[in-house]
Amino acid sequence: MLDKDSILNEHEQVIDLLEEGRLKEALVLMSSMNESSSDYQLKQELQDMQTSYHFMLQYMEQGIGDPGRETLYKELMNKAFNIADLTKLSMLDEVSNSYYHTIRKRLKKHPLPLNMTSILNILESYNDSISLYQLTNDEPKLMEDMKIHESALKDLFTLTWTNSKWTHADRDIAYKYLSSELISAKDLSLLVSAVTLSLTICFDIEKVFWLMEAFYHKDPQVRARAQVGFVIIVCEQPDRTKLYPGINTRLSMIQEEKPDFTSDLNAVIMQLIRSQATERISKTMQEEIVPEVMKNIQQKTQHPFQDENEEMDMNPDWLFDLGPKLNNKMSKIAELQQEGGDINMVSFSRLKSFTFFNEIHNWFLPFDMMHSEVIKTLGIHPEGENKLQMNFLQMGMFCDSDNYSMIMVMQQMPPDKRKLAFSRLKNEQVEEMMQEANIENYTMRTSSLEVIRRFYIQDLYRFYKLSPFKTNFVNIFDQYLYLNDMEPLRPLLHRPEFIRKVADVCFKTENYTEAFQAYEDLDQMQVADADVYQRMGYCCEIEMGKTHSLDSAIDYYEKALIIKPGNKWTLKRLATCYRYIGLADKELACYLELVQLEPANLNFMYKLARVLMEQEKYEEALQHFYQLDLTKEDHLKAWRGIAWCSFALGKLEQARKYCDKALAIKPNGNDWLNAGHIAWCQGDFKRALLCYRQANSLSDDFRELYLTDLDMMVNKGFSKTELQLMLEII
Repeated sequence: MLDKDSILNEHEQVIDLLEEGRLKEALVLMSSMNESSSDYQLKQELQDMQTSYHFMLQYMEQGIGDPGRETLYKELMNKAFNIADLTKLSMLDEVSNSYYHTIRKRLKKHPLPLNMTSILNILESYNDSISLYQLTNDEPKLMEDMKIHESALKDLFTLTWTNSKWTHADRDIAYKYLSSELISAKDLSLLVSAVTLSLTICFDIEKVFWLMEAFYHKDPQVRARAQVGFVIIVCEQPDRTKLYPGINTRLSMIQEEKPDFTSDLNAVIMQLIRSQATERISKTMQEEIVPEVMKNIQQKTQHPFQDENEEMDMNPDWLFDLGPKLNNKMSKIAELQQEGGDINMVSFSRLKSFTFFNEIHNWFLPFDMMHSEVIKTLGIHPEGENKLQMNFLQMGMFCDSDNYSMIMVMQQMPPDKRKLAFSRLKNEQVEEMMQEANIENYTMRTSSLEVIRRFYIQDLYRFYKLSPFKTNFVNIFDQYLYLNDMEPLRPLLHRPEFIRKVADVCFKTENYTEAFQAYEDLDQMQVADADVYQRMGYCCEIEMGKTHSLDSAIDYYEKALIIKPGNKWTLKRLATCYRYIGLADKELACYLELVQLEPANLNFMYKLARVLMEQEKYEEALQHFYQLDLTKEDHLKAWRGIAWCSFALGKLEQARKYCDKALAIKPNGNDWLNAGHIAWCQGDFKRALLCYRQANSLSDDFRELYLTDLDMMVNKGFSKTELQLMLEII
C-alpha cells in the first residue's frame, strides 16, 4: 500500500502526462498505480479504456479511417482524467487522516439514515411547518421541525461534497432540487456551495452542467453562488473544462438567453481579484486606519521636496474615477468598502473559533433569522432591543459568516450588556446607516445580486483562510485570476470592454502580473490608449527583475507620451527610468520639459539642477540652485548643490559659505566630506582633517565616497599620493 505522499506524487505525474497529451504513458503509470487500489470497479474501467485505446491505435496504424477518432480520443482523455482522480481518492480513503477522507470512510462504514430523496422531502415540507406555526403558535413543534430541517441540511452538504462522481440517479435527484418550487432558495444555495466544494476536489462534468443550469434559477442568491462556483472550477481545472465542448455550447446558449450573463461572470472575476487584496486591506486597517482613528491625528503635510530615493508614485489621473480625494483615513475605509474591498476581515477573523464553525457546512450557510442559533439569541419574535439587533443584522453590512459570528458574540454577552450596547441604536439611526452604506435600494440584503456575490466571495475567503478545514482544499484566492483569456470563458469575456474592467481591478489591487497581461491583451487588440501604456510601464517598473525590465517600461512610457505628449507623470517616470539605466541626456530632457510645464514645481527644479550638476554643467546647475534657495529658506538640497557647484568652479569662499550653512542645520557624512575638500583647497589642512574624520564617523562608506571625488581633487592640484596619504591619516 502506497503512503499519502506517494499517491499524490503518482497522481500528479499522471495528470502532467495527460495535460501534455501523453495518454499512452499516463495509462502505463495508472496501471501501476491501480495495482495498489482495492477499488475493482475502477480497475475494470481502466482495463476497458486501455482496450479501446489499443484498438484505436491499431486501426490508425493499419491506415483504417475513422471519422469518430477525434471524438473517441477526447472521450478517452476525459475517462483517463476521471479514473486518475477517482483512483487517487479511493486510495487516499485508506491511508489519509484528513477530514475529507475521514468523513468518506465513516460514510462507507456507517451510511447516513437519510438519502438525497428523503432530505428533499424534509426541506420541501419545512415551509409547511412555518405556516402551521403561524396558525397554531406551537413553538415547541416548530423548534423540533427546525432541528430536523437543520440536520437535513448538514446531511445534504455532507453527502454532496463527499460524493466524488454523480451516478445517473444522483444527477436526477440533484435536478429535482433545482426545479423544486417548494425548497427555499437558502437551502438550495447551500447545495450549490456543496457541489462547488465537491468539484474543487474531484472534477465531475455532471456537476458542472448542474451549476450551469442553476444560472437560470429565479433567485439571485442561487444564481450568484452558481456563477461564482463555475468561475472557481474554470480557474482550478482549465485543462479539464476545455475537454468538454458541451460547456462552450451551453455557455453560448445561456449568453443568447440571458443578456447580462457575460457581465455577471466578469463581475465574479473582478470580485475574486478584489478579494486577493484582503490581507493588504487588513494590514492597512490594523497599522494605519485604526491607530489613526484612535489617536485622532490628522495626516501631516508632505514636504514639497521629496527624498532622493522617491517611491513609485501612482498617476494622479488614475484616482479621478474613485471620487473625491481622500481627506482622511476614515474616508479611505468608505472608499475600500464601496469598491468591494473586504474591510471586515480583520475584525471577524478573531470570531471564527465558536463551536458553530466546527461544522463545515455552517461556513456556507446563508444567514437566516429562522435558524435555531438566531432564535436562541433574539427569540422567535424579536421585540424591543432585540428588534433593533435583528434590523442591524439584516442591513447588509456583513457577509453570512460574519452575521453568524455576530450572533455567537451576542450569545456570549450577558443580556444587560447586550441591551446596553444596542440601547442607543434607534430605528432612525439604523436607516441612516443603511443609506450611508449605499444600500438604499433594498431593505433585506438578499435582493441585490452584486451585494450577494460580494458577500458570498467574502464567505469563501473566510473559509479558505480561517476554517479548520482549509487544508483539504487548494486556496482559490492564491491562484492566478485573470481568466478572461482562459477556455471556456475566452469566447465570452475576451473582449475589450470586459478585459479593461478586469485589468483596472487587478491594477488597483496590486496584482501587477495579471494587470500587465490584461493590458497587453488590450494592446494586441489595438485598443490601448495612453493610460493603458502608462499602466503597462508602471507594471514593468514594479515587476522589474521578475518578469519585466526597465527597457520595457521605457518603451511603454514612450508610447504613452506619443499619444498624450507633455504628460507630467509620464515624463517623471521616464526620467526615473533613464536615470536608473544611465541615460543622463534623456533624463535631462525630461526635466527640462517638466520645468517648462510647471515652473513653480520645486521638485522638478531641483531634479533638473541635480542632473545638470551630475553632467558637470555647473554654471547652469547653479542658476537653478539659486532659484531654489530664493524660493524657500533653509533649503538644504539647494545649499548642498550650490556648495558643490561653487567648489567645482573654484569659487571656494562661496562653496564654504553654503557648506557651512548645511553643516549648521542637519549635516550628513557627505557634507563633512565636501567641507574637508573645500578646507584643504583653501590651505586649511587641520580643518580639512577634522572634517574628513567627522565624515568618516558618520559614513560607513566613507572610503568609497572619498575615492569617488579623487579625480576632482587631482584637478584641483593634489597628487594621488597626497590624496592616498590623507586617507591613511584619517
